[in-house]
Amino acid sequence: EKRPLFIEANTIEASLEHLRNDCIIPVFAKDNEATLSHVAFIETVQDATRTFFQGEQIELPDIRVSHVIKGRIPEAIHKPANQLLESDKTIYYERCAFVIQVPTIYETVNGNRLTLTIGGVRAYNHTNLYSKKTAERFKVFIGFTCKVCTNLCVSTDGYLSCLEVTNTNELYRAILELFNRYDPAKHIHLMQTLGNSYLTEHQFCQLLGRMRLYQSLPQSLQKAIPRMLLTDSQ
Repeated sequence: EKRPLFIEANTIEASLEHLRNDCIIPVFAKDNEATLSHVAFIETVQDATRTFFQGEQIELPDIRVSHVIKGRIPEAIHKPANQLLESDKTIYYERCAFVIQVPTIYETVNGNRLTLTIGGVRAYNHTNLYSKKTAERFKVFIGFTCKVCTNLCVSTDGYLSCLEVTNTNELYRAILELFNRYDPAKHIHLMQTLGNSYLTEHQFCQLLGRMRLYQSLPQSLQKAIPRMLLTDSQ
């Protein structure tokens, strides 16, 4: 059984064929320039993954979408909503998240098989579609344990980047740079080390209490205390 990688609430599963054939592509209102579609985003990450991990088994992307935006073709503009045919309707999804697994790259940590996972998430509401064409925002990640949702929340043991690009060439180069910077051995070591760590109940309660009080400290004292990052989530 596949390990669930998505926070699935309020999302539906989608295929590349559905996104390519059944969905329109939003444009920037001021100059009618097309945005980078969800399909272009996913396929660019796929291409970069195949290039960087050449010779490895690359699975097809698992895709989830949410926040459907409905419209209608010009010929159906005066039809009542209850008389619209499927061919009269247009849709696109404001938000899209996907993951691609590389099952031939894995490690077993504390009895758990962890597979290298690559993915991305984007939301059109983070781009001003009422202006001229500008850079669009994407999140791309790589790691052995990942969770993603269409609200742009990503939890990963690996690297998470907020990319702003205007075309697929820039996106492709940024993804390859991301893969090149990622250090899988370091993260596997950190997870293995975590498995050997132990806190007593008293120590755990003290840790939580100190973390809750941290926000109440003066700024000068906060700067002197190392930040406690429990997860690389954004």
